[in-house]
Amino acid sequence: MNVFIKIYEYFQKHRKYLWCGLGVISAVFIFLASWLKYDENIFDFLPEDKEYAESINIFSTLSESQRIVMIFEGSNPDTITNAIDEVGEYLPDAVTELDIDNFLERLQFVYEHMPYFLDDSDYAALNDKLNVDNIQQKLVSDKQIITTPGTSFLMPSIANDPLQLVPISKIASGQYAVAQSSFASYDGYMMTSDYKMGFAFYDTPYGSMESSQNELLVDSLENICAKISEQHPSVSVRLLGAPVISVANARCIKHDSILAVLLSLLLIIALLFYAFPVKRDILLILFSIAFGWLGGMAVLAVVFDKVSVIVLGIGAVLIGISVNYPLHLLVHQRYTTSIRQTLQEVIAPLTIGNVTTIAAFMALIPLKSSALCQLGVFAAADLACTILFCILFLPHFMQMHNTAIREIHLPLSNKWRKYISFHVTSVAIVVTLIIAALIVVLRPYNLFDANISHINYMTEQQKEDLAFFEKFNASSHQTMYTVEEARDELNHRVEAWNNFWQSQNIEAISDDIFIQAETIGINPDLLQPFISRISTAYEPVDLCSTDTLAALWPGRFNTLAMNTKISNLLSDNFDYVTMVCSCIVLLFLCLSFKSILVGLIAFLPMVLSWILIIALMQIFGLQFNIVNVILATFIFGQGDDYTIFVVEGILYEKITGKPMLKQYKQSIILSAVIMLVAIGMLVISRHPAMHSLGAVVLIGMSAVVLMAYFIPPILFYMCEKIPLVNHQLQKYYSRTK
Repeated sequence: MNVFIKIYEYFQKHRKYLWCGLGVISAVFIFLASWLKYDENIFDFLPEDKEYAESINIFSTLSESQRIVMIFEGSNPDTITNAIDEVGEYLPDAVTELDIDNFLERLQFVYEHMPYFLDDSDYAALNDKLNVDNIQQKLVSDKQIITTPGTSFLMPSIANDPLQLVPISKIASGQYAVAQSSFASYDGYMMTSDYKMGFAFYDTPYGSMESSQNELLVDSLENICAKISEQHPSVSVRLLGAPVISVANARCIKHDSILAVLLSLLLIIALLFYAFPVKRDILLILFSIAFGWLGGMAVLAVVFDKVSVIVLGIGAVLIGISVNYPLHLLVHQRYTTSIRQTLQEVIAPLTIGNVTTIAAFMALIPLKSSALCQLGVFAAADLACTILFCILFLPHFMQMHNTAIREIHLPLSNKWRKYISFHVTSVAIVVTLIIAALIVVLRPYNLFDANISHINYMTEQQKEDLAFFEKFNASSHQTMYTVEEARDELNHRVEAWNNFWQSQNIEAISDDIFIQAETIGINPDLLQPFISRISTAYEPVDLCSTDTLAALWPGRFNTLAMNTKISNLLSDNFDYVTMVCSCIVLLFLCLSFKSILVGLIAFLPMVLSWILIIALMQIFGLQFNIVNVILATFIFGQGDDYTIFVVEGILYEKITGKPMLKQYKQSIILSAVIMLVAIGMLVISRHPAMHSLGAVVLIGMSAVVLMAYFIPPILFYMCEKIPLVNHQLQKYYSRTK
């Protein structure tokens, strides 16, 4: 630590180098940060392995996920169809009427890949469909279709599947993937069966997740909807679809991120004005935070092409961490006789806490998630730049205060100060709380929520519209698959198809079909494609192509289908982060204090805080998800800062006999209040992901502060009552004097 003292003394004598260095570094940070590009995709938090990349690619390129539905609602079907016609004038590529050609193309594709559309439950009924009575009944129905005027477009269906082995619901897709009893055609327009709601469709050319491009498109479509509503006042027009929901998410994230950071800064500034009599100190704290923030963004711009906006939104939490470093310096300064003495006494806990916090955040970098990796880099760079500013530059702007203004104003009444001091009542409360938490934690509880829809933002109207479509969507009642699961299932279906027909007497079935067809009056040659299909073993298609999978099973791939694996990966990530953070922090504490015993005393409050956190999450019904699971690193990082300062204060008093713990606790209280204010701003976010961040960190930091404040004094007290342990402590005190 002496090197920092020497740097301080050098800059004291060479101020021009200090100013030049600060100016050049700040200019470089600003220049690099200005080049940073932003991404608003919530899926950046998903793990980036091969299967997930394929699944998300399928989800983002499927026509259903690219489709924007324009919903027209009114009381008169003619007025609704007139409004739908207006869409065609604004959007020539929009689908305003039922597309028969699209349906026939889909029909032919299904028949060419028939084995893939039959599952095990279909084969159970297949034998019944092949008996003579059913063959006769189906062919009679086919004859009626053939002889009915205007139904010639259904001839391919009869030729390829006269017995309707593939249920019609499995042929439907896109705008047809709905329960036919709930939707109807009105003069060629798709409407609900009560003719009070009509639909038009438009596919975004940008994919469902390109929020920036889709935002411009949605803005344009919303303007079109407004114009149509003006021309037809009795008809309301609104939008739905994955691109629309993606844009709503991006807007909400952007709004909540900006609001959270601005409100956090305003409230923190107000609190600092209350706490610090000298307003110059407030500016120094803000400069320290700004320098670290710019440094973090500059490093992001160098390392990544673009960064998730959510990562910067979490900056509201990072502000609460980085404010600790200038805060501790400025508070401690009031109890020393020189800036040099302040640095000598505070550099050790500051740097130890900073290094362990940075190391904890760097544990996120190896995770297979671009957003988590970005957060690890941003947090580490932010905190590293903040501590460097505080150690290298901040001391030269600090001023010694006279004794009249040394005390800071804490936002606590004397009554509350009594309960946060170390006495029998507070100790009893904390011990009781820990025991209760242990009891709660023993209950079975699912700590992870893998359902991505729970962290997606939608308006109430979008939720209602989505629920309406999902109620009738054919695919919503089917099993959903990940990519690997889909490949396994499709290969199984080909095998089942070949095995089934190999076990049948194809010649007898063909004879029955041809005889019944001639009797009814259908030309047997018309049915030859079907006979050829069941007589020949099916050769499977290449399932390595995501386009092939998407074409075979539209609507069957969804990020929700990955729930099980996401949950497992969440658990693995959580276990990895907590284990790595624990090992890093424990090792560094033991090395820094040069004592395993003292290192364990400093580490135990963090273990107890996690027990309390999990208990409180169960009580309040909170869960970790793909976004807030990152807070494991944050809570560890901030928890060890507080614990280290308390332990350092206790050791200083034990070794020197001089009071130190009071000023450390003062800065911890002020820092904790600032932290909770900063985090509280995330709780008011409308976006579920941002809100969950705030809620979990609010609980986590409350537990961390409580444990850091009370547990170390309790542990030192207990250790001094055990002769053998007390002997080791006394040797440590003597060795470190």
